[in-house]
Amino acid sequence: MRDGVIITRPPPGLAPTMAAVAALGWRPIAAPMLEVIPLGLASVGRQPDAVVLTSGQAIAALDDPRLHACPCYVVGQATARRARAAGFVHVITASGTAADLVDMLREACPAGSRLLLAVGRGYGRDMADELRGAGLRVTRRCVYAVEAVRGLPDAAVTALLAEQVRGVMFYSTRTAEAFMAALTPVVADTLARVDAIAMSAGIAAALADGPRWRAMRVAARPEQDAMLASLGRPASG
Repeated sequence: MRDGVIITRPPPGLAPTMAAVAALGWRPIAAPMLEVIPLGLASVGRQPDAVVLTSGQAIAALDDPRLHACPCYVVGQATARRARAAGFVHVITASGTAADLVDMLREACPAGSRLLLAVGRGYGRDMADELRGAGLRVTRRCVYAVEAVRGLPDAAVTALLAEQVRGVMFYSTRTAEAFMAALTPVVADTLARVDAIAMSAGIAAALADGPRWRAMRVAARPEQDAMLASLGRPASG
């Protein structure tokens, strides 16, 4: 029975996504393809006028109550919920992408505002440059690192080889690339009978460079609810 759905995102987003997939009637299979390594927050000097986050992975490093008092600009409702749970009082959410967040900051922040951009290692350079070009003073800090997991978990491999998987969910280009790099030729062949569920067209484009899929489904919006709608429910009976 093809009732399995492989979820490639890392914790802490993995667990709530598995619960949401199970609630639709699917059997979730954890296959986090990235390992997130906390780095901590280096000194930022003066308190910023606002904190900027493109991923919820950065929140754990920002445990200073002084930062929690700053306006916190984020992408997506999931990151917003995590920021509020961590203690941020004033969270402003950009729907969509990091580009939407940049547009919001240009409108909301006066020239000369000090922004703390907390990102993963290797991320956020272009955003920082754009914001500086708009007259904002940006302190970019890398508060976590991301490394690809080299192999698929045994449970995912077993389910794919047994033809028990209906779809694989991808929330980022990095997870998509790591998943494809971890495939053996035999496992890759099974994907011709499996759907890829991509959060964005960019992720779908990255997957198109790999093995053939049964179908490529792209969420209508880069949000979990849209991902789940794209996945749908198992056929009854």
